[in-house]
Formats: sequence, structure tokens, C-alpha cells
Amino acid sequence: MLIVAAALGAAAMSAGADGEPPDGPHRDTSRASVPLEEILARFNARIEQTRDAVDTLRVSQEMIEPQEDGTLRKASAILVYGRSRGMVREEISSELSHPAGNYTLASLIGPRLEPSEYVIELTGREEMEGHDCYRVAVTAIERDRHHIDGTVWISTTGFAPVRIVGEVSDPPFPLVMIKLDKSFELREGGLWLLRRHTGEVEVSLMVAKKTGLRHIFYDDYVFSSGMVVDTLSE
Repeated sequence: MLIVAAALGAAAMSAGADGEPPDGPHRDTSRASVPLEEILARFNARIEQTRDAVDTLRVSQEMIEPQEDGTLRKASAILVYGRSRGMVREEISSELSHPAGNYTLASLIGPRLEPSEYVIELTGREEMEGHDCYRVAVTAIERDRHHIDGTVWISTTGFAPVRIVGEVSDPPFPLVMIKLDKSFELREGGLWLLRRHTGEVEVSLMVAKKTGLRHIFYDDYVFSSGMVVDTLSE
């Protein structure tokens, strides 16, 4: 189980405290009227605007790993970001026997969706976590650990990431599968930032395979911003 746990740390995967999956979307199969090109342009602009807006940031991080015996192992930390030094994780306590992973500002604000890196399809419009969203399917052209195959829900009002669910297109050995489920939340100042990250990994151990699950929650964001993010009616 140690190798699986280490893989969770390396992949920086995470999820919900009780191990239950989040509620699914309320589907509406009607097509969205806004062209996909415009949705992507405004989504990517929103990601860049959020990144440029954050000068400093501090957030509480709580990790929970369900164990095979039904117990939970936990770790808590503070993530501190500054433009000059990047992101630093300051551990408060940990019951984990492995590294907790590396974190960047990008991991808290979401990825850009570039047509040169993904095959992207607008598959509908539906409610997700209380927000009206465009549902976008993505398939990685660049097959590596930094790109996923999955679904992205984009707010119809702010063109911000609401939820991302998928699987890493080419996990690094000895990982054979990395699944992720990330939920974002509108914060003070018009910034959409990561609220929950659920991750599941599968590791190939010669003749056997092991799986691991981690839930990570983010709360109490404190940040300084050099600009005001356009909330676009949110």
C-alpha cells in the first residue's frame, strides 16, 4: 500500500471525506447556442485573468485517504503562494507515510483548453453544482501526464471552470490509471478557485495491481490581487 500512497502523492490526486462520489449533473441534452470557439476563448481568457490577478495567496488544505481497513488517514497543511517564490506547502500535521505532492497556482485555478492540445466538443448545457454550465468533452492530443481525457463544465455566465472530471491520458510508470474529479467555487473578488480534488490511482506491481484514493479540500482562501476580475454577471 506504500507504493500506492506514494503514487497518490506524486500525482497530487484527491477527493471527499466520506468516500462518497459527488452528486451528478442534472442533464439537459439541448445544444448550447454560443459557438464553441467563443466559449473556449472566454474560458482561456478567464483562466489567464485569474492567474494574473493573484499576487499572493494562502489557503488551508485538508487531505483524507480511506484505508483498506475502513480507517482514514489525514494530513493538514497551508499552501502559500507568491509571484517570486511560487507555491510552498507548509505541513501542519500528517498521518501519511509518503510525500503529499507538489502544488502550483495553476492547480488551484484550472487548465487552459487549447485546440492544439485537445480534441474539444461541445456536448450540451446543463446544471452542475448549482450553476448553469456548458458541458465540454476533451480528448488529449498530447498524450502525457499533463493532459486528460474527460469532461469540463464551464459556467455560462462567467466562463469559469465549475467541475473537471477525467483521466490522465498517459500516466507515468508504474501508474496505469490516474482519475481526477475537481470542483471549483466562486470566491471573493470574482475568482474561481479549487474547492475539492478527488483522485484515484492504480499502480501496476508486477503480477498485481493496487488502487488508492485521496480527497483534498481547500478552504479559507486569503489572497491579494492587483486587479479586479470581471465577474460577468455572476
